[in-house]
Amino acid sequence: MDKIIIPTKPKMPLNNYLLDLLSKSDGKERSVYLNNVKEQIQEIWAELIKSNPRSLGVRKIIPERLGIHSGTIYGYKNGRKSISIQMLYQLLVIWKEKCNKTEAELKKKWDKIYNSKFYLSTHSRHQQICLPKFLNPKLSYLVGWICGDGHLSDYGNHFIIKISEKSTNQLKYVLRPLFKQVFNIDVPIFKIYKGGYAIQVGCKPVFRFLNQVLKIRVGEIPELINKLDKVNKRYFLAGIFDSEGYVCKDRYRATISQADLEFMQKLKELFNDLGVKFNGPTTHRTKLGTWYTIRLEKKSEIVKFVNLIGSYHIDKSKKLKEMILKMNL
Repeated sequence: MDKIIIPTKPKMPLNNYLLDLLSKSDGKERSVYLNNVKEQIQEIWAELIKSNPRSLGVRKIIPERLGIHSGTIYGYKNGRKSISIQMLYQLLVIWKEKCNKTEAELKKKWDKIYNSKFYLSTHSRHQQICLPKFLNPKLSYLVGWICGDGHLSDYGNHFIIKISEKSTNQLKYVLRPLFKQVFNIDVPIFKIYKGGYAIQVGCKPVFRFLNQVLKIRVGEIPELINKLDKVNKRYFLAGIFDSEGYVCKDRYRATISQADLEFMQKLKELFNDLGVKFNGPTTHRTKLGTWYTIRLEKKSEIVKFVNLIGSYHIDKSKKLKEMILKMNL
C-alpha cells in the first residue's frame, strides 16, 4: 500500500479567533479553557500590581470582577488551574483599565497570548487540544472531506464530529492521523450500520473551531475557500472528491454526487477555476429521493484532474492510477 502524504505548506495564517470559540451560553462547565498560559497571567498580574503599588484594592477587585475565589487567581498564575477564554479576556480588560492601557495595547497583549504555545481543553482537562493557527493542505483536505460528507452536531453540551467511510484503511491510515496531526486528538474508529465504519469524537474546541471559526457547514462550500491559494484549494477539492467521489471500474468516468444542487454547481465552478471541467450537474430521481452528479468523461479531463487535483484516498487514488494506465495502453 502506497503511503499517502499530504504536505503542511503553503500556510495561510488565521487571525486571532479565541473569542470566536465562545458561546453566550457558556458557563463554568461549558467553557473552552486555556492551558500553559501561566507566564502571560503572571506578566499581567505583575503589571497590575506595579501600576497600583500602594493599593491593596486591586488584589480584591480582580477576584470580585471575575467572580472567583481570591485563591483561584494563584491557581491561574502557577498553572495548576486552567483558565477559561472569557476569564482571561476579562482579566485583560481589568489590566487595560487599571494600568491605563489603550485598546491597541489590549489587542497586542491578546494577540501575544494567541501566538503563544497554549493548548485548549474543557473544564475536565481530559484532552489537550492544539487548534491550528494556519490553513494548510492537511486542514484544507479535512475541511473538504467534512463539507462533502461529514457530520457536525451540537446537542446541548455534547459536540459530535463524525466521518463515515467504507474503507477502514482510509480511516486508519489517512483521516485518523490527520486529526492527530492537525488537532492533537486521537479519534477512535467505530463499526456502524450496514458494515460501514466511522471515526467519531466529541470535542468542543475542535467543533467550535470548525463551526464558528471556519464556519463549516456540511453540504455547503464555505466562504473561506474564496480566500485560499490555489494549492490549498486543490486539497479542499480533493477532500470533497475523496468523500463523495466515485471512480468507475468498467469505463473512463469519475463522478461526484450530492443531494444539494447549489453545492454541486459551486463545486463545478471551483474545479473549472483550477482548469478541470466537469460535466453536469445531472439530476437523478428515485423512490429514495433526488440527488445530483457532476462527472469527468473525457480522457484529457481525467488526466488533468489526476495531475492538478488528485486523490488521497487509498482505494480511489489506486483506481485512478489504474485508469490512467489503461488509457496509455
